[in-house]
Amino acid sequence: MTVDIRIIRAGQMYRYYLRETVVGYGRRPARTPLRAAQEQAGVPVGRWMGRGPAALGLASGEEVTEAQLRNLFGERGRHPNADRIEADRLAEGDPPAKAYRAGALVRRATVTGVDFVFRPQPSNPPCRRWGDEETHLVIEAAYERAIVRVLE
Repeated sequence: MTVDIRIIRAGQMYRYYLRETVVGYGRRPARTPLRAAQEQAGVPVGRWMGRGPAALGLASGEEVTEAQLRNLFGERGRHPNADRIEADRLAEGDPPAKAYRAGALVRRATVTGVDFVFRPQPSNPPCRRWGDEETHLVIEAAYERAIVRVLE
C-alpha cells in the first residue's frame, strides 16, 4: 500500500475534498448528490476515523456527509454539525449571531488538516482480477487493517 500525505491549508480543504478525493480523483457531475457520485465512481463513503471525532461528539466510523465537509472545511472551522447546533440554539431562544457562533470551532487556522490517501500497491490489481474470492477478501482485509494501523 502507498500513502499520499498532503497538508491542507485554510480555504483549500473543501475544494480539495469535493473535487479530488471524495469521488476518487474524478469530476463530480453538476447537481449530483455526493453519495450518488461516490457510488458511480466506485468510491466508498468517507468515514470519521481516529481520535478526533470523539472530541466533536462524532462516532468513529460514522459516515461523513457533504454538509459536514462544508461546515468543517468550507466554512473554515465550523463544527461538522454546526447546522444542527445553530438550529438547536435558535430553538432555545439565542439570538442568530450567538447561535451561529455556537457552531464555531476555531477563529483562524492556516493549516486545517492533513490528508492521508491510501492506495493499494500497483501489483494488487492483477490479484484482484485473477484471484479467487478468498484472495480478494484477504487483500481487502489487509488493506483495511493497514489503514487502521497508520491512523493509530
